Amino acid sequence: MAAMAVDVVQQARMSKRGQARASGAAHSSSRRRARGEGQGGLRNRGKWLGGLLLLVLFAGAAAVAWFEARPGISLKSAPGALARAEIRGLGGHLSSVRVSDQGRPVPAKVHNGRIVPSTAVAAGSHLVVSAVLQEPGWISWLSGSSSTVRMHVVAPAAHLVGSVVVARPGSAVVARFSRPVVRIEMVSGAVDPVKNLNRAARSVVVAPSVAAGQAGQIQVAGVPETWESFPPLAPLSYFGSSGTSTLGFFAQGAGTPDVALNGPIDLILSRPVATVFGAQRPTLAPVLNGALVPTGAWSVPNPYELVFHPNGPAFWPGEQVRMTLPAPVVLTSQSGSATSSVTLTSASGTVLRLQQLLALLGYLPLQWSPASPAGNPSTLTGQANLVTAQPPGNFSWRWGMPGAFTSLWQAGTYNSITAGATITFEKVEGLDTSGLANPLLWPTLIHAVLSHKADPYPYTWIEVSEQLPQQLWLYQNGQVVLTSRANTGIPQDPTALGTYPIYLRLSFQIMRGTNPNGSTYADPVHWINYFNGSDAVHGFYRASYGFPQSLGCVELPISVAAKVWPLVHLGTLVTVLP
Repeated sequence: MAAMAVDVVQQARMSKRGQARASGAAHSSSRRRARGEGQGGLRNRGKWLGGLLLLVLFAGAAAVAWFEARPGISLKSAPGALARAEIRGLGGHLSSVRVSDQGRPVPAKVHNGRIVPSTAVAAGSHLVVSAVLQEPGWISWLSGSSSTVRMHVVAPAAHLVGSVVVARPGSAVVARFSRPVVRIEMVSGAVDPVKNLNRAARSVVVAPSVAAGQAGQIQVAGVPETWESFPPLAPLSYFGSSGTSTLGFFAQGAGTPDVALNGPIDLILSRPVATVFGAQRPTLAPVLNGALVPTGAWSVPNPYELVFHPNGPAFWPGEQVRMTLPAPVVLTSQSGSATSSVTLTSASGTVLRLQQLLALLGYLPLQWSPASPAGNPSTLTGQANLVTAQPPGNFSWRWGMPGAFTSLWQAGTYNSITAGATITFEKVEGLDTSGLANPLLWPTLIHAVLSHKADPYPYTWIEVSEQLPQQLWLYQNGQVVLTSRANTGIPQDPTALGTYPIYLRLSFQIMRGTNPNGSTYADPVHWINYFNGSDAVHGFYRASYGFPQSLGCVELPISVAAKVWPLVHLGTLVTVLP
């Protein structure tokens, strides 16, 4: 029984193990079926994802191909040009290019995509370059028929580096620029050349050689591009020096010690101002006693330049000023050794400006009409600045005058008409009647213009004819107001022909001299007007008049001379015709 029980138990255990194995086998089979089903799903999803990836890659490639095929344009910097237009894609072409300078159109041309101005552009100009791309029809329906790009460009500029060149004797004078230039402009004296360089360069020879002790100044400008216009010229001063002496010259006098009318006095040195003078400055004093001392201020615009700026119109034409330097300088305009003192002479005023001012005041038989108000400014400084200038305008005769008189006139020439008007003005203003030589002429003349102080006299002119019977005519404001028979010089002592201003007047005089036969005379003469040396228009008693009887003078009856006397004055012109 026990053994049977054991067998029953074992069978039961074996039965449970079998069931367990069966259950495990069943579970294992189920897992294998599930794993098979999962691997199949993954394979299906992989195929779908692969197809999607291929589709994405294809779309990307198509997009890249679309982008590369689609026309486009860009502007890029290019040496020698404003810009370069670059076109990409298929079918597009450059339809137009526009260049503007602050809104103003600038003509331009295109060669191989390079955009270059076809007219001169100022160096340093701020330009806008626009390029228009025309797209082909197959794409214009989608994105439009054209596209535009813009680029801001600054035209390159070059400036001088340094304002003074000190070269060894025999060597060249070289101008150095801030960047390479291809063209330069030079002004030295009467020469105004433009030089094209073989290649761009920063250093350019502007004078082949300089001698020892030589100095000068050249106005120079350069441009980095051939299509640029030149900027304002800049001064380049040069010296030929191999020693230790300091050289110098005055810039405003083209190498001569002359100052401009109102300054400034511009002294250029071959060594730095601080090295030569330290903190000291030159002093100025008038050459003539009693003249005003010029006042103003000094400046040092660059290490080699010392400038005096006068307060107002300090220097008038012909005025002299003595400058004392803090240290000796060899002035290249003067031969000799170094000096600490130099006399400066102000520049001369122009005859044309003198005529203009005399006409404005009524001292000439012509009137002057300035082309603009700037030709006759209302300030002292404005008028003074024009003394050495020639403002435009027109002269016209105030009255109808005989051809013998009008032929004497020439604008810009110190002729007898101008000389007579100058002497009359000086007489009215109480000045020495020395004409242009009077140092007070210009300041007095300008003050008279500013105060509208016109000529108080009618314009008077005397004409004498030696044709028999000899005659005198007195004109006043273009009209004959007096005529008379007159006597001129005998053949042995004739009256000089020509036109001369009256320079001396006497109401009475005992004239003394020697007759052609050697005898002497002492004659009482009345109402005397000297016009040429000892020749004068005066009253003298004769039995008759109308033919040569004098020793060079123009004789009138005393009663007629008395009438002429108050009608003429210093500066009145006397013309003697054959």
